[in-house]
Amino acid sequence: MKLRKKMIIFTFVVALLSLGVTYMLLHLIMLNRFEKLDEAALKDSLADTLSSYQEDLRDMKTGLLNYSLRDETYRFVEPGSKSEGSIAADDAFIRSTFNRTTYEVNHFDMIALLDKSGQPLYGGIYDSSLKRISLLTPELQTLLRLMNSRIPAFSGANDSKSGIVMLDKGPMLITLTPIVNSLRDQPVIGTAIAGRMLHQEETTHIRGEGSSSIQITRVSSEVLAQSKGNTLWMSPVSNSMMSAHTIVDDLFGNPGVVITLKQPRQIYESGQESIYSFRISFFLITALSCLLSLLFVNRSILERMSSLISNIRAIGSSKDLSIRIPSTGKDEFSDVEHEFNRMIDSLEQAQDELRQQSTLDPLTQLPNRSLFFAKLNAAIAAAKDSSRQIALVFIDLDHFKTVNDTLGHDFGDAMLKETAFRITQAVGQHDVVSRLGGDEFTILLSDIPDSAAMATQLTSIQEALSMPHHIQGHLLYNTASIGISIYSQNGEDADYLVKQADLAMFHVKETGRNNIFQYSEDLEKSIRRKKVLSQLLLSAAAKDEFEVHYQPILRSTDLEVHKVEALLRWTTPSHGPISPVEFIPLAETSGSIVGIGGWVLRQVCTDLQKFREQGLFLTAAVNISGVQLMQSGLLDLLQGLLNEFGLPASCLELEITESVLVSGDSILQSLQQLRAHGFRISLDDFGTGFSSLSYLRRFPVDVIKIDRSFVSEMTPAPQGDVLVKAIIELSHNLGLCVVSEGIELPEQFDMLRSLGSDELQGFYISKPVTAKEIPPLLSQENSENERFLYRQGSGDMI
Repeated sequence: MKLRKKMIIFTFVVALLSLGVTYMLLHLIMLNRFEKLDEAALKDSLADTLSSYQEDLRDMKTGLLNYSLRDETYRFVEPGSKSEGSIAADDAFIRSTFNRTTYEVNHFDMIALLDKSGQPLYGGIYDSSLKRISLLTPELQTLLRLMNSRIPAFSGANDSKSGIVMLDKGPMLITLTPIVNSLRDQPVIGTAIAGRMLHQEETTHIRGEGSSSIQITRVSSEVLAQSKGNTLWMSPVSNSMMSAHTIVDDLFGNPGVVITLKQPRQIYESGQESIYSFRISFFLITALSCLLSLLFVNRSILERMSSLISNIRAIGSSKDLSIRIPSTGKDEFSDVEHEFNRMIDSLEQAQDELRQQSTLDPLTQLPNRSLFFAKLNAAIAAAKDSSRQIALVFIDLDHFKTVNDTLGHDFGDAMLKETAFRITQAVGQHDVVSRLGGDEFTILLSDIPDSAAMATQLTSIQEALSMPHHIQGHLLYNTASIGISIYSQNGEDADYLVKQADLAMFHVKETGRNNIFQYSEDLEKSIRRKKVLSQLLLSAAAKDEFEVHYQPILRSTDLEVHKVEALLRWTTPSHGPISPVEFIPLAETSGSIVGIGGWVLRQVCTDLQKFREQGLFLTAAVNISGVQLMQSGLLDLLQGLLNEFGLPASCLELEITESVLVSGDSILQSLQQLRAHGFRISLDDFGTGFSSLSYLRRFPVDVIKIDRSFVSEMTPAPQGDVLVKAIIELSHNLGLCVVSEGIELPEQFDMLRSLGSDELQGFYISKPVTAKEIPPLLSQENSENERFLYRQGSGDMI
């Protein structure tokens, strides 16, 4: 997209955003303020309405006190037998006191007198349109009884009660005052009640100033839901009208009525008109500003940019780096023109240097990857015509990263340059030495007379690289892993030959470094098989391809089987049974050993629980890898499994190998924590690794397992068992239990038992079996499968 088009779009977007933001601000801020002002005015009107409502209640109370504090009213209500003369006087009192004038002057629509027990002595309602007083309606009679039951009797002359109730005809203001003598020195003997209906005339009277209408309705569940717990809330009726609502408690203290005021939104409407005028003005100003800005940008930037682009295109099309751009003006564009000319100067110089360095490694000055592949392809083409063999040698320095990490990259660079020099000196003048990158070197041996000559030459290269390096006062020793592929024996493609030599070198790395290995199809098959198995391991547990077998371990003293060793078996549908010797190292290097180890621990705990349900309280020895021990959650996993299956920690014996002990303090701390929580630690394959006594003293080990290689070499001849005997005695002196594994002959069994081996294990006692086979194998009731096998040719149990 052209810059001019971008500027137009940008200006248009900015204008739209400005208009949009202005519109939002005006509506969200200004109109909101106008609306708040309207709400405040309506709240004031509602407050005035409530004030008028309270004033009416006070006025009713004052008017009613004129009758409830009269001595005549007191005598009328006073309890006692009435004579015929007093009854006539009461009638005269009613006619003279509660006549039409009384109702009209006080604006009463209902008056009632109750004695102290709540019985009505007088009750009347006034119809202002008919100018007539009539008896109380059933609804009002019910209301009087409700007031008598729910409003406590007055105890003092100054008590009173006022409020509002909703009748079928509408809301009525009610006030109650005590009936007492004029001096207020006599007890309260009754209650005077007055009511005033809130007709249209009355509601207009109490309506707040500025509001256009008032409405009083009964409180309903819908109204309570709208209020959301507020006693006062606002709601818009339309763009020109809004309403305010408040809930007023009735005479009995419950939410009784809702007073709703409506008034025009005069301030809001005026604000809308002002905002509309402002928007029109702002739009015109914005449009004019955008137009002027585009004109300025076009003249000051875009036209000069077009001129600069034309000059640059002229240089690019001519490919002449001697052309320079003419500089005009003293602004940023002139700075760009100056800097561009300086860049052209640098490009001219760099172009010359690149011609020389594009094919060489800058550190060693050897051919780099691109030049090496060019020479390799040329050598392959020449070899096709002459039927000659060429060898591709792939060299990777051993432990070079350690030199870089410990001594620094300066030492590493010096070693790389020295390595390049030694390789160059060790090959012929027609051979090609290159550095592919890092510590990887390749050699193209272009003419191989025979395998013996190539082996001699490669040996001399290996010897040269193993010589010590004298770098900055340090004497450094290093070796190299070397892989070889042969054209056309191993392939005819350059990339394929390099890949094959790399695989051969990688095999040397895996098998101990400092060696030479030639690529073969068996090597590739082995590597491919490892990759496939590593991938299959990831899903083996989910596909139920694993199974745990158990090999019984015999206690030497009483020949009882009290322990089994858990051994993992893996059978795949595509490859069949896979040996643990093959798949366990793959699991450790790929990282899947953690998940597999967790699966094994869970399966062992499941089987131990089932054994216990059948009366077999066995201990299981489970192999734990160094990778698992490095995981911080191993202890939590073990404790969680024990709690889940209801097992003690003593039923698990965790087996580790000697190589784990050299991993450092983190492994030591992990083993100490496990042992502190009741787990026994067993050192497997003792004697095949480091066998350091210092490790036995430092690390919390409970059991030593003598490796099967020592057991297989035992003979009845003198000194035939001296090594195993020394291991057993040493272990016992250190307070360790000894397990001898790999027992396959009766002579081995007898010799180890006589030497004091605490526990015995091997095929002679029992091969590994599935969990289902353990109970019948150890059952006392099964005559064919006693707790352990019988010695052949003997009746003694072993």
